[in-house]
Amino acid sequence: MKALRIILASIKKADIDFNLFKENSRICIGISGGKDSMALFYALNIYKLYSKVNFEVVPMMIDLGFPNTKLDEIKEYFNELGTPLYIEDAKSVYQILSIQKEKQHLDHLPCSICSKMKKAIINKVAKKLNCDYVSFGHHKNDAIETLFLNAIYGGRIATFSPKMFFSRDKLTFIRPFIYIDESIITRLIKEENIKIFKSTCPNDKKTERENIKTLIKDINKIYPSSKDNFLTMLNNKEKLDVFFNHFEHKIEKNEKYYYKIIEDLSSIIDEYKFLNKKLYLDKNLTHIHVYKDNKFFGVILYLKKDKEFTIKLIKLKDYSDLDYILYDLYNEIYKKYNPITFRLRLTNIIEKHLKAFTLNKKEKLGNSYLVLIDENPAKISKRLKDINSK
Repeated sequence: MKALRIILASIKKADIDFNLFKENSRICIGISGGKDSMALFYALNIYKLYSKVNFEVVPMMIDLGFPNTKLDEIKEYFNELGTPLYIEDAKSVYQILSIQKEKQHLDHLPCSICSKMKKAIINKVAKKLNCDYVSFGHHKNDAIETLFLNAIYGGRIATFSPKMFFSRDKLTFIRPFIYIDESIITRLIKEENIKIFKSTCPNDKKTERENIKTLIKDINKIYPSSKDNFLTMLNNKEKLDVFFNHFEHKIEKNEKYYYKIIEDLSSIIDEYKFLNKKLYLDKNLTHIHVYKDNKFFGVILYLKKDKEFTIKLIKLKDYSDLDYILYDLYNEIYKKYNPITFRLRLTNIIEKHLKAFTLNKKEKLGNSYLVLIDENPAKISKRLKDINSK
């Protein structure tokens, strides 16, 4: 089967799965001149002829100021295609990267800084070109490589998303090649005689991503099924089974208490029955269920925004050990995110049972107060020991 047919079918599947395209949108494509972005530009211009959604493709390129960059040839190529290439002058980026390379004593330009700057520039240019969408040529292999990079260097299970909305810039980022293997893109370039342009980035083929790419190729040679299964894994929510799915954090109080962070809806329905009021389904809320002697004991809900934490609700069957329960939660958050802003919605019953905490800056909130907790957990721990010894 021709590569173009495979790619168009894969774009359609990604569109169905992730709702990638919107009627009458203008999609700014980040062009680097390499095979992925050139293939994306080609494929989307054909896909829109068959798609039920009307959209416009706008190619743009950033001149980052890398040595030996010559843009006349690529500009001429796009003019021949009948779609002028917009080029943003950002030559200062190379100067900034070179300075950072010296400051950080690196043997190459810092890719992370470059990536952030490019995204900011693309966002700005997309708005200038009246685009509401931005599209990149990241493919299946890129997604898997990013997963490995995040696991090895970041200690997290994460890759990029097929679709993201940036509320500040009111832009949607899409990756229509998310289901496409890199080898199919290479075939498309050859079969359709698509012109590509050599990268002038000094880091080209010299990054950690290249090492990961080699590693994954070696794994695929030994275990051929891994080539498809890595992608299946990224979509296999039902089979996700990692440590945090079994999280039960023990609270210091004669080992009676522990809590779980709740993810699945069935447990939240149990919470609704306990609270005997509306269901809290705000996606920004963290749901914590407290257990005592392995029996359901209470609910804590908190709102997280960056490093700001607000306890919106605490309801327990018995509040006599509230000091220990709240201290443990505060201590865990403090250790992980400090410096933090930690607020608590203070009701009469909570205030009555909190003895180890210093509650500052009371702010009226309906029938309750919003208070700030801003002291070192070690001080609270000492008070708890003093209270317990009496």
